Amino acid sequence: MPSTSTPIELYQATLKAVPSGISALLSSYSGIPEPEQKAHITTVRDRAYKSHHYPCLGRWRFLELDLAGHPLYEKEVLPALQDQNEKWIFLDLGTCLGQDVRKLAFDGADTSRLYGADLKPEFIEIGYELFRDEDRLPRDHFIAPADVFDFSPSSPLARTCDGKVGILHACSVFHLFELEKQKVMAQRCLRLLDAGRKRVLILGAQIGNVKGAEYPGPSGGRRFRHGEKTWKQMWEEIVKEGEWKEKIQNIEVGCIMKEHVFDMPEAEVNNTQRQIGHVEPGFRWMKFWVWIDFA
Repeated sequence: MPSTSTPIELYQATLKAVPSGISALLSSYSGIPEPEQKAHITTVRDRAYKSHHYPCLGRWRFLELDLAGHPLYEKEVLPALQDQNEKWIFLDLGTCLGQDVRKLAFDGADTSRLYGADLKPEFIEIGYELFRDEDRLPRDHFIAPADVFDFSPSSPLARTCDGKVGILHACSVFHLFELEKQKVMAQRCLRLLDAGRKRVLILGAQIGNVKGAEYPGPSGGRRFRHGEKTWKQMWEEIVKEGEWKEKIQNIEVGCIMKEHVFDMPEAEVNNTQRQIGHVEPGFRWMKFWVWIDFA
């Protein structure tokens, strides 16, 4: 039976246009004039891609400021991080080159509470090269390597962030794994949260499908893509297990499922392809949030 999926290019050699959001950030935050941006980005991207052939680098996806495009960014995330009296921290889990952290800093968030974590230490260094801000963001605010499946209290992620996070951002992370591993990751995320704050937020975006199920991964294996129902079901099950049954009073899980657009103008093609390998029927880009109320 012929496949009904649509093939997607994994690598684009040329940056056709610098997206307006990242262009403004590089210009005003990093001091890189617009005429120099394309060459600067390309040099940094090629170095990063040579180190790790990640599709988000190959297809220029790292130039899209996902957090700033989330429906809760303006009304919940940014105001909470502009409050200089709070002590809890923000964590960008799977920070890549730290683009979302830089956007927060530029928009006026308290930089003393901004943290990022990634499995690849090289990405942290390349992020500083891209944004030229070593004098503004402390290196110890970026944790790498950070393994989301390491529950050891001595791990770098645990030592820096466990029990301190008020807002956790995870973009393009959960969808990398099968369902059982996603559940383990969700458990690890709960350990990061500041229970003393009572109400905390996990938010982000990922590949989804109107029919939540397992689908073939781009390099073999299987990955679970959530629909609205399965995403909510997973979190509701997790908070009823083990220690969380007594610690968590209530959760509110929601999402927006956006259809993928293939026929974008050429100037915008760099950053609209969120899927890799093939896109199957029912594909959606899911923007999600999980509010958690601790007892």
